[in-house]
Amino acid sequence: MDIPNIYDPKEYKKYSQDVEYDMEKFKNPYIVGAMIHRLVEERKYTNAMLKTIMEKLDKIMEVYQQSQGLEDRKVLSEIEEEILKIVETRKKACAEDIRLALNYKGANAASAKLNSLCKKGFLKKVRAGKKVYFLPVT
Repeated sequence: MDIPNIYDPKEYKKYSQDVEYDMEKFKNPYIVGAMIHRLVEERKYTNAMLKTIMEKLDKIMEVYQQSQGLEDRKVLSEIEEEILKIVETRKKACAEDIRLALNYKGANAASAKLNSLCKKGFLKKVRAGKKVYFLPVT
């Protein structure tokens, strides 16, 4: 099988001259410094623009969540949402209730999740003897 010769010396020379010219310019430290400075300035501008876009996106998300009644729950995982629904449905729940509802092997994971929700302000903790119940915040 013959491979066609696609090498054109004239075209190679034309493109290699551009590269040779650029390589010669890059030997000058002032040129390299100026290029680096320009890149740094472009990056600052791009980062500022991205920051502005992200701030506007956060505001849009906040307005959307408020319109949907989700403003309080924007920081919760799916499991935390499920636990909150269980507590709100039952009006109160202990770690054992959550363990059974979510099929956990032990109550430690359920207890940790309930305490986390309590710290975040979504539940309140009430002691009844040795039992600890978690109630929805109204």
